[in-house]
Amino acid sequence: MATGVQASDVWAAADALLQAGEQPTIERVRMHLGRGSPNTVGPHLKGWFRGLSERLVGGQGRSTDIPEGVTRAVTQIWEQALASAREEWALASARERDELARVREQIAADRAALAQEQVRLRIRESDLEAAAHAARAQATAAEERLRNAERQARDDAAALKTLNQRLAAVQEQVVAGQQALREAQAAGREAVAASEARHSAHEKRWLGEIDAQRQALKKAQEELDRLRKSTEAAAAQFQAQVSQFQSQSTQLQAQVTALQGELTQSRDEIDAQARRAAMAEANAETLSARMASAAEAADAARAQAAQSSAQLIAQNEMLREQLAAKDRQIELLMQVAARVRASDDQGQDNSKANAPTAQATDSASTPASPTPAKVSGKKGKGG
Repeated sequence: MATGVQASDVWAAADALLQAGEQPTIERVRMHLGRGSPNTVGPHLKGWFRGLSERLVGGQGRSTDIPEGVTRAVTQIWEQALASAREEWALASARERDELARVREQIAADRAALAQEQVRLRIRESDLEAAAHAARAQATAAEERLRNAERQARDDAAALKTLNQRLAAVQEQVVAGQQALREAQAAGREAVAASEARHSAHEKRWLGEIDAQRQALKKAQEELDRLRKSTEAAAAQFQAQVSQFQSQSTQLQAQVTALQGELTQSRDEIDAQARRAAMAEANAETLSARMASAAEAADAARAQAAQSSAQLIAQNEMLREQLAAKDRQIELLMQVAARVRASDDQGQDNSKANAPTAQATDSASTPASPTPAKVSGKKGKGG
């Protein structure tokens, strides 16, 4: 085990330096020893210098054969060594004081740093304690959640088992339902096929009835066309009769009577045709009611029947207007005939007034001629 520098080591080194003719100093002693600090070597070297005089004096008392010059030399060396030792001691003390001050400053700085570190450590310790407390609380909460989760897992497992049982039962019900669905679909397809067959038969029958109604409407249209043509021919004939009225005044009454008979017959025919049209319209409405649930072909046929009925009604209205116009023409012709008779009677009484009367008759009959033109215009619009 290594030990520090002892006083005997320092004294032996100082004696060796003195014998070598060198002044013992702290640095030289340290260099001679190869170890030791100034704080350790300095006190031991002071003790060596204090004991050196006693050793020298004791040596002088014991021995008288030492030359005086050697004694003075030793005394001078001793004084020089003391002075040098004092200087080195002062320097070493100053250095030690500086070193001590530096060490104290370093210690103060270290203490301040240590205090700061202690504060930081206390803060860190407080934070760690708070974190540990929070961690313990979190661990407790986590354990509680884990227990709850385990409890929930057990409950879920039981519920899952129940659900699996229910699912198995539901799957069995689904299989049975699918089987029933397939059977129902098969029955439905059979019912649909039967319904389609019935619908096809009804559709064929309805189409036959629609064709029959179309034929009836076509015949009614042809009849109306014939009546319109006969009416137009009668109007043309009436127009010719009016133009020949001056030369056929004696036959006017007979023509009026014939026209009335023709008008009566036309009215009867028109009424019969109107009844047939009303019957056709009723049949079309009945057919439309029966074909309410049919396909697009039946709807189109119903629309066409309704359109034909509307055309028949419009044609009937037109024929009625034509008959009213003919009635007005007949009344005008009767008025003209009455005027002609009156003018003939006046011509017998006064032959001179015959010519003005004829002129008045001509002027009275002239406005009547546009009436057939108006009638023919209306008839043209209606046609």
